[in-house]
Amino acid sequence: MVQSIKTLLVSCLLCGAMLSCSRYPAEVQKALSQAGQNRDSLVAVLEHYRNEGNPLKYDAACFLIANMPYHRSTVNIELPVQYEEYFEYVDSILINRHDATHSDSIKQLLAVKFANLPKVHKTGGTIDIATISPSYLISCIDQSFEQWHSSPLLKSMDFEEFKEFILPYRAADEPLPYTKTKLHSLMYDKLAANGMDDIRRPIGIYKENALAQKKMNRRVKNESHAGLYDIYLPMFEKDCRNLAAITCNILRACGIPVALEFTPQWTNRNGSHYWCVSPDSTGKFCPYTPPFNNLMEDWDSNIRYAGKVFRMTYAANKNAPCFIKSANEPIPKIFENPCIIDVTDNYHLCCDIELSVPDAIGNRNLAYLAYFNTHGFNPIAWGTVSHEMKVAKFKKVPYGIVLFPVYMDADGRLENFAQPFIAKKGRDSGNAEIVPITCNHACPISMHLLRKFPHKPHLVKYRSNLNGAMVLASNMEKGPFDTLYVINETPAPYWQRYTFHNHKKYRYYKIASRERKPLEIAEYEWITTSNVKCSVIPAALPVFDSISTKKEQKYYKITGTPMKTGPQRKNAVDGNLDTFVESVGVGTDFHVPVCVIGIQIYPRNARNGIEPGNEYQLLYYDNGGWVEHSRTVAAYNFIDADSVPSGTMYWLRNLSAGKEELPFFYSDGKQVFINE
Repeated sequence: MVQSIKTLLVSCLLCGAMLSCSRYPAEVQKALSQAGQNRDSLVAVLEHYRNEGNPLKYDAACFLIANMPYHRSTVNIELPVQYEEYFEYVDSILINRHDATHSDSIKQLLAVKFANLPKVHKTGGTIDIATISPSYLISCIDQSFEQWHSSPLLKSMDFEEFKEFILPYRAADEPLPYTKTKLHSLMYDKLAANGMDDIRRPIGIYKENALAQKKMNRRVKNESHAGLYDIYLPMFEKDCRNLAAITCNILRACGIPVALEFTPQWTNRNGSHYWCVSPDSTGKFCPYTPPFNNLMEDWDSNIRYAGKVFRMTYAANKNAPCFIKSANEPIPKIFENPCIIDVTDNYHLCCDIELSVPDAIGNRNLAYLAYFNTHGFNPIAWGTVSHEMKVAKFKKVPYGIVLFPVYMDADGRLENFAQPFIAKKGRDSGNAEIVPITCNHACPISMHLLRKFPHKPHLVKYRSNLNGAMVLASNMEKGPFDTLYVINETPAPYWQRYTFHNHKKYRYYKIASRERKPLEIAEYEWITTSNVKCSVIPAALPVFDSISTKKEQKYYKITGTPMKTGPQRKNAVDGNLDTFVESVGVGTDFHVPVCVIGIQIYPRNARNGIEPGNEYQLLYYDNGGWVEHSRTVAAYNFIDADSVPSGTMYWLRNLSAGKEELPFFYSDGKQVFINE
């Protein structure tokens, strides 16, 4: 009898447990099974909202918990309270001293103050499903709903959009030292100062506040990430993902809709990039790189060069490669994340294509399209393999971009399976046409080459600030100054010489921006025609074609002491073309009056032209690989090559210096870099 009662009790407990498990959606149950000791805490959250009688909050809790197994922090940090106090102190300086960002002495004092802050405590990464506490999750959900119901920017947002643009407590794999409630208390009043009816206003304030803090903290040496406060500190290398994730967390906590997007590689250079996207007043999603830009501000100079574009979501995408790959099939690391969706068609005109696959692809379910990368193929899109039809199907393929079809072998190497191609829209049909890139040995060509990499838009912009700059001279350090010359062009990224008629002697010479635009100069030299004391031969001007026999006027470079125009002033006279000064003006004190009749300027640039004395290798693409055509040590700023196969891509490598290189086509006697 006793044994029967025990059996009955066990049966009841098992039934209760089964009923309890079946109370939640299947994906939630699956997630709870992975929660370990944190399971009861997450169940408590679900029961909290079930008992509260708010079905939308319950659905939100289910959504967050169901997708928690796909999220984690790679590192966790604890921020001492002194960090909050420090940045509040910097804010107070900005409010009370309108000239604070121009004071280097204040910046130096802040650097000392920051160096005395306690160290940020770091611990290893954790998986969300096993560690997120019920109080953290409930705070996240309640704060999100409060913003959804009160923010003017969310009044037309439906629940499905809310779940991705406001509700998530994280955007990537960043540490989470603060709750949404804390982020709201720290940032909302600042961001809402000009109202929240137009999304550009709070994001504009976010940008202005962050950039002002960055200027104030310019001398700070930050050796560790500081969570939220990374937006106020000097950047770490490749920090765009971290800054975009932090921005998502801050803006969402303040009722501003935002998501994180990225490109695995630019179309015109190596490297990935992460940014934010928010809807404007028309509902159009507009990208911007935080905290440096507002909506669309860096589109022309930066983001329009993104290749394939993906959005990082909180919900897992069941069509992502990690779900559809075959057993034991390796996939590229960039596609191991299940929480990404393809949004390339928001950035480019796109098409869907099919490519035949070889038998060597075996039982793989995935093939890839790759961009050129100086380190090898870089996969940027996946396609699904139809074994029955022996094709790989790719969606949202951008028109006009060179793509390499590849698959990943068992050892994780990327192998070609077809010729590189460009997708183009047919003139007559309007349908997508695949134009393969082939090599023609029968019709060789000659080449006149000037660069190994295209001009960078942001560096062109920096050089344009020199247009209108004035060459000034005086015998008094503070002036008044005589204007000797005005530069009336945007200089090319090489040594430029500007001469002027001057017969007077001055002690001080400088070059200054007309509208206080920052001048970015790698080197400058003052020149004269007289071989005076402390004079040397100036830098040679570039030569881009066959040598002229015309005898040139002989010039001499004269040197002095850099005028006190800022802490970087010596960068422009250190003989190093890779360092530069960013200032509204730079100048020289010659200590005694001298007659200067010109200036030579080397603008800040990436040094991707042909440089005399460097060895270059010219390659062409043929039969699935790069083939060397020739090697040449450049005598001047150009390289000529003969008997080069036509119709294909070419790659000019600098074997002596530099890292940036991009293949090009050769058309009508000119280099046309791919994807430009």
